[in-house]
Amino acid sequence: MAYKITKAVNDMQNKHIKITIHAGAHKTATTHLQNRLLENENLFAKGGCSYLGPEKIREEFGTLWKALGRKEKNQQQKRKLADLAAGQPRLLISEENIIGGFKDLMNGPNREMIYPKAIERLTRLAQLVAPNPLHIAMAVREPCSYYVSVYNQLLMSGRFQTWERFSKGLDPTAVKWSDILRPMTKIPGVAQVSIWRYEDYHRVFPQVLDALLGQPRPEIPSLLEKRLHAGLSEQAVNACCTWHAAGYGGRLGAVAREDFPISDAYPKFAPWPEALVRESQAAYGQDIDALGRAHEITVLE
Repeated sequence: MAYKITKAVNDMQNKHIKITIHAGAHKTATTHLQNRLLENENLFAKGGCSYLGPEKIREEFGTLWKALGRKEKNQQQKRKLADLAAGQPRLLISEENIIGGFKDLMNGPNREMIYPKAIERLTRLAQLVAPNPLHIAMAVREPCSYYVSVYNQLLMSGRFQTWERFSKGLDPTAVKWSDILRPMTKIPGVAQVSIWRYEDYHRVFPQVLDALLGQPRPEIPSLLEKRLHAGLSEQAVNACCTWHAAGYGGRLGAVAREDFPISDAYPKFAPWPEALVRESQAAYGQDIDALGRAHEITVLE
């Protein structure tokens, strides 16, 4: 067993494996993308790329970042990664929780700082896969829309709170994705950072595949036919509040979405003032445009 571990680690260190981490972010069609990748993983393998989605990562590593940095664990983790790469020249890992979970989003010391633990976790990951270069790829989303989607997900998963409590003290115009993206480019071992706007997801999907899988990208028909997750209508959110006040618990959002789906009769939940949304959209556009102009980060457009 010791020989097998040493051999796998040596393989990881001596073979040039291009490793791409699809790091989310949450609520940017990650589940839609991961499902499409999983459905076609055998096709990708024929093209020289092993794919590891969140189910496999959580099965093999559990909370991966908690083990990173521990000398007694690193050899085991390197062996697992080498085995899972299956001798392929490229390895794609998709797991949005690598950079943090919803708890990190909502309980940080600065609510406008998205994923405050992301740089620490990615630094550990880069150390784990060294000397192989690490490519980080992720989607970003306009903050007003992003936080509404996060709130919807909390209701869907049974973690109820009112919108007023959720949004208290949160200024979406102050949220800057560049606050975590620029530091990513400085992590030793990170060779490239690529991003795309969630709002452009359908249009730039071929470029996203190129970034994640490398070349040559196989032809994959009908990847975008399946719908993205629908959010909640205003009536659905109101129903969750009513039911919770009456003592009901569980996945209230999931039930309410079925009863009051977004439609002409039930408009989508849109709690932010229109003027604030416009201001946030402008700040978001300026933030991402500045990253593209600086040539520090590849913006897929």
